[in-house]
Amino acid sequence: MEGQRGEWSGPRADRAGRGARHRRRRAGVGLAVALMVLATDVVAGSATAAPPPALAPANVGPVGAAAAEAPAGATGTTVVQAARRSALTAGVRERRLRKGETFWLFGRLTVGGSPASGRDVVAQRKRPNESGWRTVGRDTTNGSGRYRVRIRAGAVYEYRAIYRGSSTAQASWTPRIGVRLTTADRSMTSRAEQMGVAVGRPTSGLRQVTRTVVSRSYRTGILVKVTRSGRARTWWVHGGILSQYRDRGGAKGRLGAPVMDPLCGLARSGCVQRFEGGVLYANADGATAFTGLKGVRGEVVAAARSQVGYTVRHDPDNGARYDWHSKYNAWARTDAPWCGLFQSWFFKASGHPTLVPQSTTWTAYRDSVRRNRPTGSTPRVGALAFVSYVASGEASHVMFVVQVAGSRIKVIHGNTGGGGRLPSGRRGVVEQWVPESQVLYYAYPRY
Repeated sequence: MEGQRGEWSGPRADRAGRGARHRRRRAGVGLAVALMVLATDVVAGSATAAPPPALAPANVGPVGAAAAEAPAGATGTTVVQAARRSALTAGVRERRLRKGETFWLFGRLTVGGSPASGRDVVAQRKRPNESGWRTVGRDTTNGSGRYRVRIRAGAVYEYRAIYRGSSTAQASWTPRIGVRLTTADRSMTSRAEQMGVAVGRPTSGLRQVTRTVVSRSYRTGILVKVTRSGRARTWWVHGGILSQYRDRGGAKGRLGAPVMDPLCGLARSGCVQRFEGGVLYANADGATAFTGLKGVRGEVVAAARSQVGYTVRHDPDNGARYDWHSKYNAWARTDAPWCGLFQSWFFKASGHPTLVPQSTTWTAYRDSVRRNRPTGSTPRVGALAFVSYVASGEASHVMFVVQVAGSRIKVIHGNTGGGGRLPSGRRGVVEQWVPESQVLYYAYPRY
């Protein structure tokens, strides 16, 4: 009755005014409660805007450690009409693994109580004493809402899965799952049990390959048990890696026995695997490569070498597009000159994207390397070699060093004619020897 205050006066008017205000407050409280109830069905979340803890679903995985926690930065209460509640579970078959063994983080996503198909689920990991999470894989849920992300154990990590939500479904995440490392023996039987359906049923008997190596074929590849210094390990070899391994003589050849499972799920469905005598790489495009180098450097070199022979034609009539547009340009979604893009690609394709900048222009790549990586004048395998082909003398091209011999270095580089090695009108990825004197400076990724 605020509009009639000027016409009313005295105690009755005061009591009537207080009664009206009290009724309005009660109505407002009732409306607020109703909206809060409604909000439990309409609050949506994402990696940066997830439901607050009071509205978050209780996500309890088959194997859980700590209570579910919101992804970093997951605050806010953005209201989206018709967003339904989601729930996500996660588990592993075994929580004590040998370094280098493959395992799967698996679970199920439901939205509104029903299986949610065709949704992206992201797997993340961090060390127990770290605060930030790093994405290590992803999968799309099947018709039953199930997902499975393949991971290679490398250290003591905590893992979790996240569904980032959509305009019609809330975000959800799982409790942390701790996976520890062990040095205990791993028999072939134990390894087959740990992998389950991923390796499938055996399709052959045991084969004594060498005095210390035993193998057995399974539906999806082979398991190789290696005994060194009285300790047994069993590794999985499969896919394009397996065919290369057999072509090179297997455990009796130069490669010797595997020292860990392949790291898969990389760019172009690539896999890279370490052996006693080097590294093999293969991807879904049919690109394969071998290097006698070992460890992380070997994985990077193998991924780079798999691209040698790729070429593009000069296209002067392409409009705004860069004249030598490559598949690396398409991958990076940029029309910039691609020698640096190629390096970003093969470092990522080897599973080590943080070792060099993932930049989309040449100048950004070059300048970021200068700011964030050690530089010097000494050639080293795995170094980035910067050269100049412009009048100003500024670095205008980069190469990747794979061998050093006296005053020469062997490099792999992209967006080059290879000093006449490629036909006129073509540029591509070349592996060649060049004089060390050409190099302005080297930059050293932290392997």
